Amino acid sequence: MTAVVDLDDKALQEIETIAHAEAMELLRGIHSMQPYPKVDALGIRRHGFGRPIEKRPITEYAASVALSEDVKLTVAALRGRVFELVAVHPEAKSRLKYLYAIADLLGAEKLNDWSALWDCLRRQDWDGAAVELMTAQWDRLFACDALSKRHVMRLVHEVSRPEWMVAP
Repeated sequence: MTAVVDLDDKALQEIETIAHAEAMELLRGIHSMQPYPKVDALGIRRHGFGRPIEKRPITEYAASVALSEDVKLTVAALRGRVFELVAVHPEAKSRLKYLYAIADLLGAEKLNDWSALWDCLRRQDWDGAAVELMTAQWDRLFACDALSKRHVMRLVHEVSRPEWMVAP
C-alpha cells in the first residue's frame, strides 16, 4: 500500500514549477529553435521550440507574450529616431504609442527608414506625417477588410491630431 502524501497548494505549486522548467529543457533539447514556421516530417507546421501552429490553438497569454516581444523589438528598432524626435519635441511622446503600433503593422525597419515621415515629425507637421502614412499601401500590407482599415486609419488620424487633443 502506498502512503498518500498530503500536499497543500504551495507544495504542489513548487513541484509543478520544477517539473515545468525541467520539461521545457527536455523539449528544447528535442526541438531546435525555429524562428519561422517550418513543416516537419509529419506535415505539421511548427515554430519556436517545436510548437505546432495548426494543431494547437494559441492561448491569449501566449499571444500577449508574443505581441509584447514584437513591440519591444519595434521600440528597439525605432530608438534612434524616437530619441531624435523627443529630444527636439518632448510633446511628441503622446504620439509614440501610435507610431509604435503603426511600425508593428508596417514593419519597424520600413518606418525607421522612412525619411519623409521623420522629416514631417521633426517639423511637427502632424498632418504631413499622416499623409505620408496614408501612402503606405495598407490594403496590400495589412488592412484587407473594412474594420481593419478603420482601425489603421484611426491610428494614422491620432498622429495628426492637434496637440491639445492628443491624450497623454
